[in-house]
Amino acid sequence: MKCVFILGLFLCVLCSFALGQQQPPSPDDQVHIKPKNLPEEETQPPPKEQLPEKQGESSSTDSQITLEGPSKASGGSDVVEIREWNPHKAAKDVEVGQFYLKQKNYRAALDRFNEALLYKPNDAEATFYLAATQDKLQLYDLAYRGYRAYLTLLPDGPLAKQAQAAVTRIGPHVQTAKPSEEQSAQARQLVQEGEAYLTKNDFEAAHTSFVKALQILPDDPVANFRLAQSLQGLQRLDEARIFYKKYLTLEANGKMAAEAKRQITEINYTLGK
Repeated sequence: MKCVFILGLFLCVLCSFALGQQQPPSPDDQVHIKPKNLPEEETQPPPKEQLPEKQGESSSTDSQITLEGPSKASGGSDVVEIREWNPHKAAKDVEVGQFYLKQKNYRAALDRFNEALLYKPNDAEATFYLAATQDKLQLYDLAYRGYRAYLTLLPDGPLAKQAQAAVTRIGPHVQTAKPSEEQSAQARQLVQEGEAYLTKNDFEAAHTSFVKALQILPDDPVANFRLAQSLQGLQRLDEARIFYKKYLTLEANGKMAAEAKRQITEINYTLGK
């Protein structure tokens, strides 16, 4: 029995040895080698092929730039064109406008006179001829205001008699209601703005404010006096003297009458008149 047991054990060892020679050892049993049967690490899928962007496009809407200019209104009245102050171009527009006016090409004349006032606002000559053109087109309301504006700018100007005659002639065709409370308040506000400009010696801005005030209230004594001061600051002495005199006709004994008389005397001395 003992011999049989030993013989069986020997046969088992021999079979095991034979099997080991046929199958190589698994790398799972080897040290410092990654086991073969462990799950593989997750790997990110390769990035999708990016299509080349079209020229001029951006992948982000935040970085896109719209190359569109501001929309232009087609003839809208609320579109205001601002041009640089240029008395030379204004004078040329007035000259060409007068030519069109004589040729009875009133629409072309309107364009020229309006353009002149863009280059030189409150130009007396352009204001008069614009009113004359509107008069020819029977735009009586506009013409009336234009003639009155000229008389405000140059009460004794070379075209004052014609302007006054036109005001008298077309007056019955227009509504000449008295300024409303709102308009009067607006005129007073303009006078206050002009006075603020005077304190800063900004005579051009002051002149603009006072002219606008007088277009609403032509016979306001304070506005006339202040307009004279702004004109004097601009060295337009002849015109300044006109408005000092107008103030005296409105308030001969007003609180600024003595100053108006003094300024007229100084202007007369400076101009030699």
